[in-house]
Formats: sequence, C-alpha cells, structure tokens
Amino acid sequence: MSKKSINMIDLCNLAWDRRTKLAPSEYYTKTKNLLSHAYVEYKNMFVDFCRNKGQAYEDQVFYIFQHILVFLMMCDDDFLQGEYDCYKTFCEYANFEPLTVDSVRPLYNRLTVDDLSKDISILRDLRGYLNDPDNYEAMVQGFCYFCLSGDKAMDENEYYILRCFFESSDYCPDTWEQFKREW
Repeated sequence: MSKKSINMIDLCNLAWDRRTKLAPSEYYTKTKNLLSHAYVEYKNMFVDFCRNKGQAYEDQVFYIFQHILVFLMMCDDDFLQGEYDCYKTFCEYANFEPLTVDSVRPLYNRLTVDDLSKDISILRDLRGYLNDPDNYEAMVQGFCYFCLSGDKAMDENEYYILRCFFESSDYCPDTWEQFKREW
C-alpha cells in the first residue's frame, strides 16, 4: 500500500477556515465525516486480524479513537461543551454510547501518556495498510478539526498530540514555537 505525505500547517489552516465559516453542528458533522473513513478501515483490519487469530473483536478501534478524543478534549484542563458535543457526534456515528460528562475526566485520569502514544502508534504504524491513503490524511484532519471544536484555539498540548501522527515524510513543525509562527 502507499502513503500520502501530509502537512500539519495545511491541515490546521483548513480546520481554522471551516471553524470560522460553519455552524457548530455542521462543523461537528464534518469532523465526524473526516474521522469516519479511516475508522471503518481500521475497524475492518482489526476484525479480520481477530478472526484470523481466532479471537473476538472487542471494539479496540473505537476505544483507540475515544482515548485520543478524550486526551484532546482534556489535555488543556478545560472541559469545553463544543469538544464534548463533537465527541458525541462521533460516538453516535460509531454506534457507541458516549461517555457522560461526569465520566470523561475519570477516563482521562486513568489514561497515561504511554497509553495515548501506543494508541496513536497503532494508527500511524498501520497507515500504509489503509486502502485509500487519503483516509489517513482525512483522519488527522478530523483530529485537527476536533482541537478547534470547543474554542477557536490550538493549545500546546494539542499540538504535541497531533504531531505524533506525523512521520518523517510528512511536514510538521518541530516545536510549538515554530508551529505558532507558521500557523
């Protein structure tokens, strides 16, 4: 399979443009749509893998996405309604009951940076196995959209999470300061 090079600044600029032009519900739907194609491909990969190993598929892909969304939602220590509403839109699409407002923070507190790193690594490492390389770009774009869904700002922790999706063949500013200068 092939990979398509992605550019963090381009993805964040498009997210910013859409955030300033779309109504919140449209923006949440767009975010969900960007995440959905990769979600389906990864889920199909995991289902096939589990079937071939004689194991039950236990919704691992949904939980990977949920962990990333919860980390992005809570990493700035602010619980923003827009981010939560966007998260709920994704959960509804994936046919999962969203966490309640009261259960988001406890999950975030249980997760470690290593958990997040492992989740992102799975998606990044399987990137080349996606049938359509545009789906990886769209997924990362969706996570960029998500970062802007609650407030119209990207913060340093969100930047550091997003940059984990990028490989050496992609473009991602090396530091938060460089990102702020370019974005």
